[in-house]
Amino acid sequence: MKKILLTAGLLLMAVGLALAQRVVSGTVSGDDGETLVGATVRVKDSRVGALTDANGRYTLDVPAGSNVLTFSYTGYATQEITLEASNVVDVVLVAGQVLSEAVVTALGISREEKSLGYGVTSVKAMKSPARVRSTSFRVLPPSHPACR
Repeated sequence: MKKILLTAGLLLMAVGLALAQRVVSGTVSGDDGETLVGATVRVKDSRVGALTDANGRYTLDVPAGSNVLTFSYTGYATQEITLEASNVVDVVLVAGQVLSEAVVTALGISREEKSLGYGVTSVKAMKSPARVRSTSFRVLPPSHPACR
């Protein structure tokens, strides 16, 4: 009798946990209409999250009691959406501030470039793409003197 009650109790707990979660899905795209690959979708104030796939789609198990999702992507403004009755949430992110320069340091240290006393790499934005000269190659026959 104890085994039956224990099994029934565990089964009810498992069903309760499964029903307590909500599955939300949708797509994330930029304001230019292109889908965003690898955009982050998180439940606010939790560690639950997902990334968008190659088509900008995501699926997320939202715990009970949580109703705000945070959408973010590099180069776009972060957006928070409050969940309504629908389980499909499609989001369009607006282009945000573009970085003009980034200073790369070790161990996540945040300081001004001038105050760092060790090796620092600075990456600056390009105003125009670098031009590459095209080079043509010529295949020499094995009988050519340079091949000997």
